[in-house]
Amino acid sequence: MTLAKIAGIVVAAASVGMAGCAIAPTVERQQMTNLPFAAAHSDIAFILTTGSRQGAVCADATLCQHRWNPDASVAAGFAAQVQRIAGALQNGARNLYPDLAQRIPALAYGGFDVYVATGDGPGSASSAGGRIALSAALAAMQPTDDWLAFVIAREMGHVIARHHEENSAASIAISVVMNVLLPGSGLLKSAASTVGSQLAAGSKRGQQALEADAIAVHVLDAAGFRLRDVALSLVISPAVRDDGAWSEGFRKSSDKLVVEVRGSKFRGAHAARPPDGQSHALKRQDPPPPAVNAVSPIIVSAVAEPPAQSGTIRVR
Repeated sequence: MTLAKIAGIVVAAASVGMAGCAIAPTVERQQMTNLPFAAAHSDIAFILTTGSRQGAVCADATLCQHRWNPDASVAAGFAAQVQRIAGALQNGARNLYPDLAQRIPALAYGGFDVYVATGDGPGSASSAGGRIALSAALAAMQPTDDWLAFVIAREMGHVIARHHEENSAASIAISVVMNVLLPGSGLLKSAASTVGSQLAAGSKRGQQALEADAIAVHVLDAAGFRLRDVALSLVISPAVRDDGAWSEGFRKSSDKLVVEVRGSKFRGAHAARPPDGQSHALKRQDPPPPAVNAVSPIIVSAVAEPPAQSGTIRVR
């Protein structure tokens, strides 16, 4: 083994060590977030894989109406809705995490940059620097404020938990190791690095989703959104029908929130029962969710009957 290769291995090992020594205050596990250029790497990847920013937001609701172009009216109205909800959620996030701008310098001034991007399929994406893009295709679903708030809050959760920096740090470290250890052409090294990065990101995807969902719940609550209303909107809104990775992840997050909110309501009703076997009719605080089509079996089960295990979400 040549001296240059040995030196490269030492550098790669040092890089991995630097990346693995940080613990973000919002999660309970070690994360690779301290590797230099990880945030910049995430922002560049976000720009390359996300559609361009759609037209400017209309300044007033009356300006959103374009009789000669209904599509433009829908797009402008959706962009205005996104900006309004994002502002409320950002205030909630700042109240929860007053040190957010110190941990993520890009959020020091303008805060989260939430906007609508061109795209044919439903989806959302975010970067380490606090950019959050929602696909213009979501406008066709005519989302409620509560439904849309959950979409944005999930992305804020990924940013707050520094998941993008973690994934980028792992990708950089793997690329360094592959370029040092693998002989052959740059094409082989690039392919190996890509596969390795995808495997590293995939191994954490489930845990990251749970962490982002938990943060999203707190942000929604701090911003004044009622979790019961959010859960109901997830049930009655049109289901995302495609089989893409984003849609699958969103369905899992939605199902989990609905089940836990349903469990919280059941526990509250159980605690309100009178002692000594006395019985009386309990007044329901919320009407039962209406029957809808195109919802997942987990949601239907959660609405139909209480879960066996209790959830952990505080419902207001």
